[in-house]
Amino acid sequence: MNRKRQKTITQTSIFGEYKKPEDRVTAAFLHIIHIGGNLVIQRLFGDVFDIPSNEISVIPQSYQKDSIPDGELSCECNYHIYIESKIVCNTINESQLSSHKKLSNTAANQYLIYLTPDENKPDILEKETIEWMNWNTVINRLQGIVADGQSDVLLKYFIDQFVLLVEHTVYEKAYAIPKEQSVIIVGGRFGEKVALNYNFYACQPNRTFRPSKYIAFYHQNRIKYLFEIVCQKESVDIQKESWVDKSYFDKIEPNYQSCLRKFFQLSLVKTFSPEIKNDKTDKNGNPTAYVQGQTYTSYNNIMNARTTSDL
Repeated sequence: MNRKRQKTITQTSIFGEYKKPEDRVTAAFLHIIHIGGNLVIQRLFGDVFDIPSNEISVIPQSYQKDSIPDGELSCECNYHIYIESKIVCNTINESQLSSHKKLSNTAANQYLIYLTPDENKPDILEKETIEWMNWNTVINRLQGIVADGQSDVLLKYFIDQFVLLVEHTVYEKAYAIPKEQSVIIVGGRFGEKVALNYNFYACQPNRTFRPSKYIAFYHQNRIKYLFEIVCQKESVDIQKESWVDKSYFDKIEPNYQSCLRKFFQLSLVKTFSPEIKNDKTDKNGNPTAYVQGQTYTSYNNIMNARTTSDL
């Protein structure tokens, strides 16, 4: 197919024009990249590839000479990132990989990355030294943009909807953890302090979480406490909640202004001793944050974990 006839992402409906779930997930992902631009590119791939900051072009179904990766990101010919996505574990096609890897040429700033739901990098990619990321990491990094206050209303909406799509399409069946066993892990020193002293956690309203019975907080490279979620309310003014000690507003938010927040009433379940240490590293072996937005594990996993790789 002539490369000039390829659709850009702006010519593809945000509601999806593909029958295959894998293609719908990829198209939604590329829409987020198109809307967020370099901010999203750098958050997702900045520690994976050496990519400059500049205007990007986003193409779904990138027709190349010998292969058709699911997406292509380029920057005024300064770099090309080719994306191959899978929504089922252990489904990398060796013949397809053989064709795709011809596109990888770091000397020419051409990169290839696979996005899959596998918990660990598939052996076939390890052998070929092809870059890889799982969808859970993608979600964490996108939600990190929202958590850091870097997204506008439109980008936040797309990220929230994309998270739902991936949860339902990719992870719901493959990695569904029953609510009674599910643990939310969120980043934040402030959230942990409030949970310990005031037995609640509040965040922006309508933030998406999987149904879960427990929550834990990650910061300073460790997880120390596990809380049970006693009740949850979607959009409330915490000043009107009877469970919130009024001293909170004097000591923590003296300039509090009425607003709506998602509210979790909490009860401390476990203090980990020793703490669960973060041992996550980037591609160069350097320490990196375990979570920026949120992630999940099971109650059994967290109760037996010594490091974050056990989760």
